[in-house]
Amino acid sequence: MTDHELRELLHERVADVGMPDLSEVAWQRATRIRRRRAVMAVTAAVAVVAVGSVAVAGGPGGDRSTGPVTQLPSPTTTSVPSPPTPTGTGTRPDGHYRGWPVYWGPLASQESELPQVASPLPSVIDLSAPTTDVADDPIHGALAAYVLLDDNGGQRLLLLAPDGSLRTVDTSRVAPYDDGSGDDISIAHDSLLSPTGEYLAFPQAGHVLVLTLATGAWRSVDTGDRPTTTLHWMGNTDLWLPPTTQGGDGPMYSVLDGRRSGATNVAAPAGPSSAGAPYGRWRMGPLGTAQSWGRVAGLPVPRDDVTPSQALVVEGDAPAHDALLVLGSASTPDAAQRPDLCCGVEFWLDSDTVVYESQTQPRQLVSWRVGTHDLGRVASIVGFDPDRELLVSSYARIWDR
Repeated sequence: MTDHELRELLHERVADVGMPDLSEVAWQRATRIRRRRAVMAVTAAVAVVAVGSVAVAGGPGGDRSTGPVTQLPSPTTTSVPSPPTPTGTGTRPDGHYRGWPVYWGPLASQESELPQVASPLPSVIDLSAPTTDVADDPIHGALAAYVLLDDNGGQRLLLLAPDGSLRTVDTSRVAPYDDGSGDDISIAHDSLLSPTGEYLAFPQAGHVLVLTLATGAWRSVDTGDRPTTTLHWMGNTDLWLPPTTQGGDGPMYSVLDGRRSGATNVAAPAGPSSAGAPYGRWRMGPLGTAQSWGRVAGLPVPRDDVTPSQALVVEGDAPAHDALLVLGSASTPDAAQRPDLCCGVEFWLDSDTVVYESQTQPRQLVSWRVGTHDLGRVASIVGFDPDRELLVSSYARIWDR
């Protein structure tokens, strides 16, 4: 196995863990969404279907493998006659799929040419920039946390401060924590940073370690024999431990006093059908719930586009807000191809704009104003070596800043 193949498999292993962002406003909407549409609970095993059987040797976590699983359809080339992506302006969709309006998104090679959009994040996030230790130079909250894993098992944790500067975090007290497959997810998980950016949460055996950035104080939240591999944030200060990464009935614990504060049952959005499989974080925002899906069959796509497709699915508060963005992957030799699990949803930028992180070089944060052809580039992430380092990102809630 080549180093490149190893890095791709490591990325897939981390990315297939689904995580929601259940902020205060979004949580108040959840009951309305569940009453409007019967939401199926998709288990973590379904998410693994998106990548099939994986075996990895070496790197963070040592040797590990998953058993045989059912494979989703292999990509093929469509013959639908249509213009290349992206296309059109305004709100008219490019097609429909089982009643959902479908919009054609950019090719990977087109993302760096999208117009720059304003956001609280800097337009270029340079992970090689000078840093200070958060213990010596505290911040009240971070916009993002970035974990860099190298091929030798080393790891670094960086925080993006609101002013664009970087902080390092000493994680020496965080013990490795195996998610059951041989992978250490104690630090490298996409629900690391709390929605307000004030806390970092590290899954451990029998407890969760929590760091308050402003004070540098560590606390341990006891979870008993409850596994912490499915750690999610509920609201601003509660940790939720559902039975699967795609939701379910699980207890909540307050990071303020460590007390158990009840149980909650929430499931990830079902999407337009059972075709394909969700991956990455599911993020609730003012307009609805967004999640990325892999290998979705049957979508209307442009000519020479590879199908089944990668897609960004938004299940709105109302049916009129449902929308689906096809993430283009052209079959032409000069077009950059998208890997499986290419574009996890990261945050809502404002009341109707969602942002995904594209696995391009450089890494791009791309925005989509839901239900339109309005696409933009939020930020480029540079300053790390993709040939030897795996980047895992975790973002705070951005839309209400």
